[in-house]
Amino acid sequence: MFTAEKSALMAALALTANVVEKRNTIPILQNVLIEAGAAPGSLSARLTNLDIEASTPFKAIADVDFEPFTVPAGLLADIVRKLPDGCDVTVKRKGGKLDAVVIEAGRSKFSLQVLPASDFHEMKVPGGFQHRFTIAAGDFAAAITACGFAVSTEETRYYLNGIFLHPTAADAEHQGVILVATDGHRLSKRYVKAEMDPAMPGVIIPRQSIKVIEKILPKAGEIIVELSENLIRLSGGSSLITSKLVDGTFPDYVRVVPNGHDMEATLDAPTLAAAIDRVATVSGERGRAVRFSFAGGQLHLEVKNPDAGDASDTLSYDGHAELEIGFNARYVNDALSHLPGEQLTMALGDTNSPAVLRSIGAHPENLIVLMPMRV
Repeated sequence: MFTAEKSALMAALALTANVVEKRNTIPILQNVLIEAGAAPGSLSARLTNLDIEASTPFKAIADVDFEPFTVPAGLLADIVRKLPDGCDVTVKRKGGKLDAVVIEAGRSKFSLQVLPASDFHEMKVPGGFQHRFTIAAGDFAAAITACGFAVSTEETRYYLNGIFLHPTAADAEHQGVILVATDGHRLSKRYVKAEMDPAMPGVIIPRQSIKVIEKILPKAGEIIVELSENLIRLSGGSSLITSKLVDGTFPDYVRVVPNGHDMEATLDAPTLAAAIDRVATVSGERGRAVRFSFAGGQLHLEVKNPDAGDASDTLSYDGHAELEIGFNARYVNDALSHLPGEQLTMALGDTNSPAVLRSIGAHPENLIVLMPMRV
């Protein structure tokens, strides 16, 4: 029915672990649908769990008698992964009726049971999509990654289990979208330029869908984003993702972002990250607090662990800051790893106020907020 290179087929099946639920009681939801692709010389692999549907193309030479079919996704992915690198994978029908396929590569041969393509679930969009905009793929991918680390995993606060996407205000100087994620301990916010309807409602993209988006959407070109009341669809580079939205209200995050801090320190990001990593070596699992002591252009970092020992380090900073405050070491280094550039500013209030981190020269909306800890 078709022949494809191992690498191409493996790339198309890469989403299996993110979409297919191994213990799903509905057999068809454990399957991948192999169907004709939109471009000549390609087929497409489609997966769904009823909350997310993802489709990605792969190069293949299809026979004239090719017809769509479904096979267990996890099993097919395991088989292809264990085949020799660089080999061609051939899939043929077993017998006249398409109720099983034979997979061949070199001397290896496998037979898999088929479920009809007509049984495969397709996410319907009643009434169609009400909003649509185009966004630069690279900028959108960078914003998703920069916010993804701050998404909450606490299921009781389900409305934080995703990235909040909303348009900038109608009178904003720069038209576009804002992406925000928070778990209550840190908040990450990014702006991406786009021409769109400022009246579009804000939506929450689920955590599971974010992982899929990061894997298959292109990092170059453009992405088309479409929204309905309950669904979001993203398409680019022949890949397509349709996902349910989180049914909840994202909190008023603007109140969490402080304005008009009295103090600001400019720091070298790699130097700060390395120093925090060193002093955090002695911190225990129960407490990862690092004391930040700003005074006279010197930042003194200190960790005290009664069960293990103490550690300290010092680095220079520019600006005006005289303050002692504590932060979670892992949260600070997570933030630093998602701020581009070598230099950053840390805006500070008092011991109990959140700090705001920004890369030098970045858009003013691109920031990370860190809540302090007691030390």
